Amino acid sequence: MADTAPEPRALSLTGIGNRRKFDTALSNEWRRARREKTGIALILADIDHFKRFNDELGHLAGDDCLKGIAATLEQHANRVSDCVARYGGEEFVILLPGVDLKDALNIAEECRIAVEALGIAMDGDDTTSVTTISLGVAEVDPSREASPKALIDAADHTMYQAKRAGRHRVMPSLQGTSAVDH
Repeated sequence: MADTAPEPRALSLTGIGNRRKFDTALSNEWRRARREKTGIALILADIDHFKRFNDELGHLAGDDCLKGIAATLEQHANRVSDCVARYGGEEFVILLPGVDLKDALNIAEECRIAVEALGIAMDGDDTTSVTTISLGVAEVDPSREASPKALIDAADHTMYQAKRAGRHRVMPSLQGTSAVDH
C-alpha cells in the first residue's frame, strides 16, 4: 500500500510554506511560465542581525520574530499564485509568477517597510533599534533560462549585495533583465 500521508504544507512555527512547498511551487510555476511564455520574479529576504537577536533576546523571542515577519510577508504577496515560504533559518522566499522586476521591486519595498513598522526591538536595552530585512529581487523569462536555479542564484546574489551595502534595503538583479528605475 502506498504512503498516503499528506505532504507538509506549512511549517508549524511560522504558519507559511516550507522549503519543500516552495520547491514544488517553483517547479510547477516554471513549467507553466515556459508554456505561457510569462516571467517569474523571486524575492529572497533575510532578517538582518538575526543571530545577535537570538543571542540577546533568546530563541523564543526569535520564534516570535519569525512568525511576525512571515505573516507580514504573506500580507504583501497574497495572490493565489504567490508562494511565501521560509527558505531556511532566517531567510524567506517570495515566488511571484507573472510579475515583472519593477512590480517585484515595489512588493519587496513594501515588505521592507512593513517589517520595520512591526517595531520588533533588536535588544532589550535599545527600543530605537528595530528588526529589519534585506531583500534581493530577480526576474527571469523561463523560456530563455536553463533552470530555476538561475532565478534563485540571482535573487540570492542580490540579497547578499543588499547586506554588503549596509542592510535594510532592496537590491535588484539586472542580470538577464533591463534596468529599472527604483
